[in-house]
Amino acid sequence: YAAYPPKLAERCILAGCPVGGIVLDPFFGSGTTGLAAAENGREYIGIELNAGYCGLAEKRLGGACG
Repeated sequence: YAAYPPKLAERCILAGCPVGGIVLDPFFGSGTTGLAAAENGREYIGIELNAGYCGLAEKRLGGACG
């Protein structure tokens, strides 16, 4: 588990992904990167090997994992 502030992800997203673009996070965890992407007008794809984190991401992002 590697918690980091959403502002850190936001900084990278704003620097490297245009509005409407897609952010790929291959280590999605609890969804911090997805949250920052959505709040800044970007789509996101999250990949997480540990199914236990899926519930955390669902709660934070209000969506379903699948």
